[in-house]
Amino acid sequence: MKKRRALLFLSLSLILSFGLFCQEAVTPESQTSAAEQNGAAAQDFSALKIIQFNIDGLKRTKRSYMDGLLADFLQKPASAQTLKGVETLLQAQNLFDQIKVAARPLDDTSAVVEISFKEKWSVLPLPFGYYSDGSYSIGGFLMDMNAFGRGCNAAVGGLYSPTGVMGAAMFRKPPTQKGSLGFFVAGSVSKSEHAFANSKNRGVFGYENFYAGGRGGLMFKPASFMTASVGAGYSFFNPINSSNVNKANQWSVDASIGFSTSDWNGTFLCSNSLNVGAELLFSDNPDQRFAQTVNFSAQVQRAVASRLRLVSAARGFFSNDLYVTNFVGRGSSGLTLLPKNFASSQMFGFFTGFEAAVIKIKFGMMSVYALYGVAAARDWDKTLYVCHGPEAGVRFYLSKVAFPAFAMGGSYNIEEDRFQFSISGGVSF
Repeated sequence: MKKRRALLFLSLSLILSFGLFCQEAVTPESQTSAAEQNGAAAQDFSALKIIQFNIDGLKRTKRSYMDGLLADFLQKPASAQTLKGVETLLQAQNLFDQIKVAARPLDDTSAVVEISFKEKWSVLPLPFGYYSDGSYSIGGFLMDMNAFGRGCNAAVGGLYSPTGVMGAAMFRKPPTQKGSLGFFVAGSVSKSEHAFANSKNRGVFGYENFYAGGRGGLMFKPASFMTASVGAGYSFFNPINSSNVNKANQWSVDASIGFSTSDWNGTFLCSNSLNVGAELLFSDNPDQRFAQTVNFSAQVQRAVASRLRLVSAARGFFSNDLYVTNFVGRGSSGLTLLPKNFASSQMFGFFTGFEAAVIKIKFGMMSVYALYGVAAARDWDKTLYVCHGPEAGVRFYLSKVAFPAFAMGGSYNIEEDRFQFSISGGVSF
C-alpha cells in the first residue's frame, strides 16, 4: 500500500510537470528575444580580444561594482562562449532583467562588449509567511539585495509564531572578482519554545529559552569559481522555567570553502556547486565544553531542454559531542521527509528529479518540480534512521524583483506512510 501511494504521488507529479511543460506557449516577446540572440550568434568575433564594456541600464548599481564584476573577462576572446559567460554571470547576480550582451569590433585586434539590462527592484519591505504541518510563522523584513549599489545584501526584521518571537539583522558584502575580499555580520535575538520529535514524530524533548547571538567573518575569492571564508561567533542561551537544559555562553570559529559554476540557458540558471565547512564550538555549559561539526553540500543542475532541467543535490551535517540545543533540523538534509520538529547531531539527504518552467511571462515564471529523495539521520535513541519518498511542488520566480516570491509543495515518507505539506511566501534565508 505504501509503495502504491508513493508511486501514485510521483506519477501524478511527473504527469503534471511534463503535461504543463508540453502545453506551455512561447510569448511573442520571447520569440523576438530568441531571434535577436540567433542573429547575434551569427557574427564571430573570437579572433578579437575584449578591451572594454559599454553598459546601459545602470541606475542604482555603481559602475565600479560592474567593472570589478566583469574584470575577469577583459582580454578574453569576444567569442559566443565568452559572451554567454558574461550573461550567465549577470543572471547569477539576480539583480538584472532583460539582459542583452553583444560584441562589436573596435579595430583588427580588439572588441567592445555592449551590455544592456533593466535593474530589478532590490529594496523592499518584504512580508514573510510560512506554514507546514499545522504550524505557521509570519513577519516581515526590510531587505536590500543591492545595498550601496555594490551587490551587498542587507536585511532587518522579525518573525512571530505561536511558539515565539525573533528579530534579526544582517549585512553581507561578497567578493566580486578573483583576489578580492568580502565580509559578513549578522545577529539575532529571540524568545521561543522548542519541541523536538523523533523520527516517528513523537515528542521527546522540549524547552523555552531566551537567545541572543552574533557572527561575523571574512570571505576571499582565490579564483572566479571558488570562495573561502573564516568566521567567529558568540551566543548567549538562557532557559526559561526549564530544568532540561543549562544556561550557557558559547563561542565558535568556523571555516569553509566552496566551488561553483553556472550556465544560463535562457530560462534557468543551472548551477553546479560543492561546499565544505567545519566549526569548533566552545561553551561554559558543563554538559558541552567543546564540540566539532562538519557540513557539506553538493548540487548538480543540468538543462535537458529549453524549459526543463535535471536537479540533484546532497547535503550532510556531522558532529561530535554536540549539545542538544545545537542540534540541526530537517532543513540540513534539503528534504521535508523528516518530521518538522525532528533534529539531530548527524544528518544526510540526497534527492534527484526535474523542474519544468510552465508559465513564463513579463512579470515572472512559474515552475513545477518532482523529485525523489533519501534522508538518513541519527535518531534520539542513537540508532540510524533512513527514509525515502517523492516530493513535488510549485515555485514562482519574479523577474522584476530580486527575491523569490512563492513556494508550495508536499512530500510523502514511505517508511512512515506520512504526507507533509508546506507553503511559504516572501523569502527564506
